[in-house]
Amino acid sequence: MPSRGRSARRALELALRVGAIAVLGWALWLATRADVTALRRERVEADALRAHLKAWTRDGAPDSIRVRLDSLPDDSLLDWLVALRRAGAAVGWSGDVAPIALVVEPVNAPAGGVRVLAAAPADTVIELADAAGPLATVRAASGGVGARVPALAASASATLGRTVARGVARDSVLPGDVLILGTAGWEARYVIAALEESDWRVDARLTIAPGLEVRRGTPAAIDTVRYGAVLVLDSAGARDARRIAAFARSGGGVVLSGIAAGLPALRDIAPGTPGARVRPAVVAFTSDAPRRALAFLPVARTKGDALALEVRDGRIAVAARRVGAGRVLQVGYDESWRWRMQGGEPGLEAHRRWWSDAVASVALRRSLPVASIGSGRGAAPRAALFSALGPPAASAHADAPGERARRTLHPWMLVLGLMLLLAEWASRRLRGAA
Repeated sequence: MPSRGRSARRALELALRVGAIAVLGWALWLATRADVTALRRERVEADALRAHLKAWTRDGAPDSIRVRLDSLPDDSLLDWLVALRRAGAAVGWSGDVAPIALVVEPVNAPAGGVRVLAAAPADTVIELADAAGPLATVRAASGGVGARVPALAASASATLGRTVARGVARDSVLPGDVLILGTAGWEARYVIAALEESDWRVDARLTIAPGLEVRRGTPAAIDTVRYGAVLVLDSAGARDARRIAAFARSGGGVVLSGIAAGLPALRDIAPGTPGARVRPAVVAFTSDAPRRALAFLPVARTKGDALALEVRDGRIAVAARRVGAGRVLQVGYDESWRWRMQGGEPGLEAHRRWWSDAVASVALRRSLPVASIGSGRGAAPRAALFSALGPPAASAHADAPGERARRTLHPWMLVLGLMLLLAEWASRRLRGAA
């Protein structure tokens, strides 16, 4: 006759077995039952998006939302869509939003100005404008376009097809002084003139003979407190070469002209080494390619991180690289005064602007933030949509996560059922062993 303990154990084992079968059966029924809730799907055009968002907020959002866009919606609408996505709605988008991005930055020069740079597919036509009207219509080459204007009326825009990228300058700049080191001569004279005519404050130390030099302005110690850039025209900068290298690494800008890049203490920061002199390609200065009438020392044996900025007949004439916190520009032209003297009135203006831009490209940037409106998403519309809503939806509607949840087997039910079966099996084994 079985004992009461054995009978109780058998009853427990039966209960465990029945419980396991019940839990597994319940899970199977939930996984295979018909979905009686119809999913709400909405397909919306961009011009009707705001009205639909208001209605969804009042009456409840659909399970699946697909928005057709040809440009970036304003910040409030995009944030609204992101909120719906986080609340459980499957939000997707489609449309022809072109890959375009815009950067607006102040020119780091005393004359000021603004540089508008747009990244876009090559050979596409970009329309640049500000609040006052069109600025330029240009064709993108090598991935982008750029324009420099004296000032902007509010924000700038770049339009590609129906997609518009917008940007504003986020800071202003305070250019520092420029120190010029070189030998007294035509090149030093006219480089100084070009920069001063562009409103740069220039100090200069020019060598006349060994141990004899003439000064312009009040040259001070070479540091980033006083100077934004140092321009070395030739070997006259040799005695200050180590200080110039330290100046570059601490954030200052350095321009090395002609043979200056070959000075021992400057070789480490120069983009390359000066090569053998290349004769002028043409005799006369032209407006479209004036520097072809200048001889130059090509930038040879460039370092791995150097960037070629100007190439003439397969040889690098101008190159740049970053050194520590600063930038170094190597210019092969060491007789640019001929451009100013022989290029007529257009040559004088072009020479002045070219040297000002060269210094501005490397000069220490002392930025002051300015008040701006907006999140900055509009500067890269397609990238902003990818970040907020993911890539464009390939199907007619975004997949609805609510439907998947109703048709998925509940994992905790499987675990509970298996644990009950395991407990029943262990009880029988222990009972048999006893």
